[in-house]
Amino acid sequence: MALTQFVVNGLLVGALFAAVAVGFALIWGVVGIINLAHGELLMLGGYVTYWLVAFSGGSGGGSIWVALATVPVALAALYAVGYLLQRLLVTHVADADLFLTLLVTFGVSIVLQQLAIQAWSATPRSVGAGFADPSIVIAGVFIPKIKLIAFFGAIALTLLLWGYLRTTRRGRAIRAVAQNPEAARLVGIDVAHTRAVTFGLSAAIAGGTGSFVAMILSVQPQMGLAYTLKSFVIVVFGGLGSIPGALVGGLLLGSVEELTAGFVGSQWTLAVSFSLLVVLLLVKPSGLFGRSVEEGEG
Repeated sequence: MALTQFVVNGLLVGALFAAVAVGFALIWGVVGIINLAHGELLMLGGYVTYWLVAFSGGSGGGSIWVALATVPVALAALYAVGYLLQRLLVTHVADADLFLTLLVTFGVSIVLQQLAIQAWSATPRSVGAGFADPSIVIAGVFIPKIKLIAFFGAIALTLLLWGYLRTTRRGRAIRAVAQNPEAARLVGIDVAHTRAVTFGLSAAIAGGTGSFVAMILSVQPQMGLAYTLKSFVIVVFGGLGSIPGALVGGLLLGSVEELTAGFVGSQWTLAVSFSLLVVLLLVKPSGLFGRSVEEGEG
């Protein structure tokens, strides 16, 4: 029974990992940048939800509805942050050496961390502390309702992004830029704007995921690095640009981490996760799905 409980817990948290990894993969596949500030965007989304709930005076069981109402606000706010970051900063190094782009995004992550510390201190904060959070019991397995809500919310964010990329004109433009920027420019696509929209979408998904993280875990200024590392592992697990791959990879990583924490110790979770990453790279370097945005997985 303990094994089943750990797996269920892992799946619930893994959906959040998957959602934030989808945004990470989107930037990597379309703009060609490994965004080391991605976790900090999630952190900002968490703070948007925390402070909106705090300012609303929401408390007790009713505050869950207030918290859920903040998710669209976090999506919009972080879209704007991502769009501006791309337009004002990242665009100047997008075609530069990979090492330079890593330095720039790492610098952005440090700046966002320090600004958050100065604004809100390093004290961990959680929206969920005030929720009346009974659990659903199925076959002896306890499933907290707020975690179940966050699970479905993260899945919804992932599927909405997948649908947007597959069915909308802007989504098709994003995929065209990912495949061949020069050809996309020749057929009239504004590549700079499309890349900025892509960065905005990535940041928005991270911000929305951060809202759900604030509901079930906690937020603090230095939390971003862990989520950036997890996103990297998941993207490699699933295959660059594959949204289904990121979803499967996130659920897998969540399960592995919960099982490791339950049976070995929480201090071993990252070590085990990266060991699996090394094994996967040796066995199947293209990832579990092995398809890219360029091949239409979007």
